[in-house]
Amino acid sequence: MGFAWLLGAGASATAGIPTGYQMIQEFRTRLFASETGISLREIDPADPVWQSRIDLHHERKGVLPPKGDPSEYSRAFEALYPTADDRRLFIRNQVSKGSPSLGHKVLGSLLGARKTPCVFTTNFDSLVESAATIASQLLPANERGTPTLAAIDNAARAETCLRESEWPLIVKLHGDYQSVELKNTDQELAQQDAQLRLVLTQSLQRFGLVVVGYSGRDDSVMQALGAVLRSPVRYPKGIYWLCRDADSLLPAVRELLEQAKLAQVDVHLVKGTTFDELCGDIADVTDLPAPLVTHVFGERSAATVAQVPLLRQAALRAPVLRLSAMPLIEMPKSARRIALNSNAGIADVRALLKQAGVRATVGQAGGPGVLAAFGADAALEKALAPYGAKLAGEVALNIARDSWAKGVIYDALVRALCRELPLFARLHGRGHSLSVSRPNSELPRELAQARRELLSRLKTAYGSELTGPVPGTSGKYSEGLSIRLEQADDRWWAVFEPATFIDLNHRAPDADPPQSNAEWRKAEDWRRERWVQKYNHRWSAILDAWAELLTHAQGPRRSAYGLAAETGIDAVFELGAKTARSRPAHDHDFFHVPRGQR
Repeated sequence: MGFAWLLGAGASATAGIPTGYQMIQEFRTRLFASETGISLREIDPADPVWQSRIDLHHERKGVLPPKGDPSEYSRAFEALYPTADDRRLFIRNQVSKGSPSLGHKVLGSLLGARKTPCVFTTNFDSLVESAATIASQLLPANERGTPTLAAIDNAARAETCLRESEWPLIVKLHGDYQSVELKNTDQELAQQDAQLRLVLTQSLQRFGLVVVGYSGRDDSVMQALGAVLRSPVRYPKGIYWLCRDADSLLPAVRELLEQAKLAQVDVHLVKGTTFDELCGDIADVTDLPAPLVTHVFGERSAATVAQVPLLRQAALRAPVLRLSAMPLIEMPKSARRIALNSNAGIADVRALLKQAGVRATVGQAGGPGVLAAFGADAALEKALAPYGAKLAGEVALNIARDSWAKGVIYDALVRALCRELPLFARLHGRGHSLSVSRPNSELPRELAQARRELLSRLKTAYGSELTGPVPGTSGKYSEGLSIRLEQADDRWWAVFEPATFIDLNHRAPDADPPQSNAEWRKAEDWRRERWVQKYNHRWSAILDAWAELLTHAQGPRRSAYGLAAETGIDAVFELGAKTARSRPAHDHDFFHVPRGQR
């Protein structure tokens, strides 16, 4: 009876109800279809190509906030469904898709057995109360806890339960899908019902709090959680906040948890655990009545002793899964720190470097007026003299903590991989990519031959030319990779995904984006057809060819600019040549080989 629960949309994900993120994607897709006249049947929202097309459309229109903005859900919802009645009908259709998951069954059993006092939820579905009602009916009348349900239009029930300690209690903070008053948009969420806020804050002065699937995007609930910290008694058993990882928390949530720590509240981030997994673990260590154990886990057959033949042949040596990731054995730990007497934006800085013909990688080191850079010191200082540039030592690069540092490393890594190879760095789109350079008829014969030899295995793996015209269009294609950095097993990995890049030749400044015209669609169909026949054996050969090109062709250590040590700070990387495998294969002795032999 020591913990209250706060459930958000993520808790209902495995029950078949779309999460907030999934609904945002649906809103954006439907708005795109409505505004462009493209049929929804033609759109595949799971296809990255369509995602890029949709994102570009909304960026150009400027009506919706940037992706990831806390107000994105509300703005997109209101744009697609302007009236409250329309929004209520949409929500009713969404919640009808769900049925209680394992997590709901366990939580309902805890409520029915009086082992959990109260559940607060921002969801509109009835999964928790349904699960609690079913569970309570499985118990004898004198043992069952029949939950009281309170929402916006009957908040007095919640006050009565709190005042008289009549648990269990389920509170729908934003209303029920059947409620006349739903709270879903930013304007509706700006103020929490006073009675329900009082019940929430006073409950959290009695109990600890477990938060599952809640993003913290609505200020009213977050303000109520913060108000508890100003009480003499607050979260007596602490706060347990489930999240994918700490970086995924919104700033408002991080601020709340920091304030809770300062107020001497025990705060625990439970990372990488789902609602179902958490509740399953709780059920395993909780003394639930036998009918509820059967309800949650089903009938468990009695254990029997049986003879099992021993394995008499070697276990499978080959890994089950091959991943398109290479270990990042070495990468820069610091860059040149350059102080400016101007608050010039990074775009202006890069334009000045380009005008001066200076090859360098630069990024703002956490804010205006300070740069992190790779390149020749003298050239950088001279080119940026109009901004009063002064070399100021070095700046540490912590890509796990600082997004600006990760951006600098991304740019430098792509440049390092492309240097001395017939590859082209694509740094001006979304993400970081590289592609095979198109043949140059003006190259000397020896260089052209060397280029063909470097790309020969890659060409064989693809089974076709690596660059060329897109049939029936004015576009040209080139094979390449998109690259991202991920941290796993206490190391960083360069994860690459083969892709075919298409560049259309004509695009006037005031023309519609190519994604919306027939020629681009034709090119996309050609690209999709090109990849549809690449099955596992072809994929494996392509991964091998790219790994060999990036790690063996010019040696395993790659630098972005090839600078002498005394002339500036270069970005030096080393990739392991063996792509990752699924556990336990990537920890096999095969990968523990001396440096230089990878």
